[in-house]
Amino acid sequence: MADKLDFMNELAKDVEARKSGRTSSFGTVNDFVSKHQVQQTAYGGSTSPASFAQEERVKVEKEKFRVTPPMIGGVLALIVLIGALIWFFNFRASITLPDFTGRNLSEVTSWAAQNKIDSSALARNYEYSLEYGSDMVISQTPKGGTKIRKDTPITFTVSQGADPNESIEFPDIRSMTYEELTDWRDTNKLAKTKISTEYSTAVENGGVISYELKNVSESDFTRGSTLTIRCSKGPAPAGQVTVENFQGKNYSEALSWANAKKLQITREDVNNEKVESGYIISQSPAAGQSLKEGETFVVTVSKGKGVKIPNLVGYSSEQLEAWMSGKNNSSVTVVKKSVYSTEPNGSVIAQSVAPNTTLDAGDVLQLTISLYMPILETNSREWLGKDYLELRAWCDKVNFSGADIQAGSWGEWATPVCSDTYPTEGQIVQYACYYGTSDLADGCGRPLNNNSRINYRISSGPCTVPTPTPETTYVLTANSLSSLDSIVSFCKTNRIEFTAEPTAREDVKNVMIVLNGIEYSSTGPDFQVTVRSTDTIRIYYRVIPQEVPTPTPSPSASPTPSADEEISDEPVEIAE
Repeated sequence: MADKLDFMNELAKDVEARKSGRTSSFGTVNDFVSKHQVQQTAYGGSTSPASFAQEERVKVEKEKFRVTPPMIGGVLALIVLIGALIWFFNFRASITLPDFTGRNLSEVTSWAAQNKIDSSALARNYEYSLEYGSDMVISQTPKGGTKIRKDTPITFTVSQGADPNESIEFPDIRSMTYEELTDWRDTNKLAKTKISTEYSTAVENGGVISYELKNVSESDFTRGSTLTIRCSKGPAPAGQVTVENFQGKNYSEALSWANAKKLQITREDVNNEKVESGYIISQSPAAGQSLKEGETFVVTVSKGKGVKIPNLVGYSSEQLEAWMSGKNNSSVTVVKKSVYSTEPNGSVIAQSVAPNTTLDAGDVLQLTISLYMPILETNSREWLGKDYLELRAWCDKVNFSGADIQAGSWGEWATPVCSDTYPTEGQIVQYACYYGTSDLADGCGRPLNNNSRINYRISSGPCTVPTPTPETTYVLTANSLSSLDSIVSFCKTNRIEFTAEPTAREDVKNVMIVLNGIEYSSTGPDFQVTVRSTDTIRIYYRVIPQEVPTPTPSPSASPTPSADEEISDEPVEIAE
């Protein structure tokens, strides 16, 4: 143990140093022991002082910690070991990279996911290749078998297939056989070159019937050009029919062809937005295949775009008109049926087809439109004085449109009553609505419920019977029948109703009358007949035309009408 310093001496030194501004190295009381203790310890004696006055403390110097070379070496070795362990478990290249050459890129993706390869470490370069198909790996860096980490950069060169823009020499197709054409297509990887076969009596088996290039010429032909080649399979077997291509043609052409070839034909109509109505979308069998006579040829025919019907229930009249005026919607025939209901006037309350149904042009869509509720009257006395049959006719009218309103005389109102106000028999003198919708006394407020019952009472005639006017008689003499003016004057003077019209009867010499179904004319001075004031006289008079000299007609003049043709049948207007 290092010796401790004398406490009092060192304290004095510390105070002096602080006064002069110097740094003090004075420690704590624990750094000091008594001088007596130091002396006793040095000589192996007791450490207890003889008395408190004898005790004198001195500072003890502590032994300092020292770093030795072996300690430094051990720490460095530990650090190296920890670093090696971290590298081994986290940065060591421990994943074996397979050789993906000739394999699909999807296998690379699957392998990377299984081994948790960082996606940012994978790179792809694309290039055209005749040897490798599309999405096949042409090469890779690093090579297969290399040990890699999860973040090791890997680059794959991937095939895009054969270059579609590469020019291909166009051969003399018509001189080639089916096998030669197939070999030429496969060798040059012509993905858009289609070769079909069909029966033909004009071209021998294996020969070319026709070919068609789309949007390109033979001199500009590339690997990506569209080429269609039809080759012959030779004549069809006996009783066989080679199917022609009717796609895009009118159905009538397919029908005529099927009838001529003794085939049955089945038509299936579907909506199509791209193919015009009546034209064929597809067929079965396809062109070039064969059918036996009597077999069925199926064609799918377009019905046009069609109209998809929405849920129109709840549409207002304005919304419905807007929908009907749409460009495509107007091709559907809309038939409206109006009925009374509690829905707003003009709104759609039902439709004949379910929502999202597609209708063709000309198809009928029936809509039920609300008339709201029946309106019986526009004023509180509208039906008073009207014939009860008019009210019942009104009920028939609204009931035809979905209401259920009845009108009749029930209870005490079943017995007609006399009325001087409404003296004509059958006039309505009272009415009320038993099941009306208002709080009015008669219950006939606006509007009515659809099941209202209208009770009415009718007039049996006037209560006060008027005194009949006595009938007056007059004597018609021969003088009154002497001329048209005299008989008219007789009727006007006596206020007798009459009519007058011309006649062509030859037995009427001047004037003839019909009174109560009997004809009269003047026969002599003693003629007379009694006429009542309530009678009506029908007067017939004959007008004899004046003869006009007939001029000599010129060669170009029109024939002169005969005298009979000039007789006018128009009534003569008689001055009052």
